[in-house]
Amino acid sequence: MEKLIERFIQKDRMALSKLITLVENDSPKSLDIMKAIYPLTGKAYVLGVTGPPGAGKSTLVDKLIRNFRNKAYRVGVLCVDPSSIFSGGAFLGDRVRMEWAYRDDGVYLRSLATRGALGGLAPRVSEIIKLMDAFGKEVIIVETVGVGQMEADIMRYADTKVVVSVPGLGDQMQALKAGILEIADVLVVNKADLPGARDVVDDLQMMLYLRKDSDWTPEIILTEALNDRGISDLYAAMQRHRTFLGQSGLKERQTRLQREHACYSAIEERLKNYLRESFLEAEEVKKIFMRVQEGGLNPYQAADEILQLLFSKTHRGR
Repeated sequence: MEKLIERFIQKDRMALSKLITLVENDSPKSLDIMKAIYPLTGKAYVLGVTGPPGAGKSTLVDKLIRNFRNKAYRVGVLCVDPSSIFSGGAFLGDRVRMEWAYRDDGVYLRSLATRGALGGLAPRVSEIIKLMDAFGKEVIIVETVGVGQMEADIMRYADTKVVVSVPGLGDQMQALKAGILEIADVLVVNKADLPGARDVVDDLQMMLYLRKDSDWTPEIILTEALNDRGISDLYAAMQRHRTFLGQSGLKERQTRLQREHACYSAIEERLKNYLRESFLEAEEVKKIFMRVQEGGLNPYQAADEILQLLFSKTHRGR
């Protein structure tokens, strides 16, 4: 593991890929990996791109990658795809859409499967963002899976959240406004050449008017990603928000909350590992599970008993 981390620090892309795989697959070494690389994090600008299926997020991300690369930024990209409810696998079609990026040494693109996680992201996306950050990626773009109003997890990790919509969504537009619209820092109406684009803009402006008071009012940008129109306007809007984050002190507040969340996550991970690897194999715990299976003990009462055993064992171990 030490040699792998050394290669990672020396900017070996294969080492980055292997560490991401270990973290993504919940390797027992994950916490040691994160402890080793964490001092190298904290420099990247994280951009979240979210919105309903069919909004053209992948095409938009493709154009944004090119835009950042034209300005010599080193870019990391995480594309999240839905998993099959049967096999747990995912198509990972973004590898096809952004094939050119694999030939650019300044871009590292990784597709992730949700693996059943709700909220539009993969389970270990926070740690994978940190790995890309530590590797030296200056901009990290996270494209969420596209699940509508439940897709709010990105707000925990992204500095700037871009919410994409398109004309003709109908009822989906109502879901968008009721949910993820509230997390937007920049609003994009993509496929602006389609009829109804201006109506969507008017609709979004009305929703922003009704939105609670905020220090930042999201800009609404019209784009035609397929035709490379409006991308420079979107880039400028994102940069204005990035400047606002620094000047307002919001970036520092977000960073403090992200550090706290990372600590909670690490605690949960250690507890899960301990329960899975040793505590739940104890004979006392197995007997409780057997009583639950046989119907002799309420599962919720059993949970209380198991926790009491855990706490008493922890106390005795002091």
